Amino acid sequence: MAKPIKVTARTAFEPISRREAFVTSGALSARTHTGPGDQLNFGKMSENSRSIIKALNDIDYVVHSYATPIGVHSESQGWIIPEDKYSSTTTQHQGQVRRGAAMGE
Repeated sequence: MAKPIKVTARTAFEPISRREAFVTSGALSARTHTGPGDQLNFGKMSENSRSIIKALNDIDYVVHSYATPIGVHSESQGWIIPEDKYSSTTTQHQGQVRRGAAMGE
């Protein structure tokens, strides 16, 4: 597995569009997901969003804000970006996920 690249939160959409692992100096990060044995920490995600993501068995990429997945990519379903409401910082992170997902389509 490749070492995550370091980016800023404002440019995170770029590695998201390519589904590359990255870290920022803050709370936004992403990594590849290696399969069923690779456990997800659901953080403050709503039960509804949690159940949608738990039903996926082919997640290959996860974007986190703090400890909560705010975007996942599934080989069969494409991007799943929960509409849960969080802090203003995480809301900005969600915008980066949406932008990167749109670029990667």
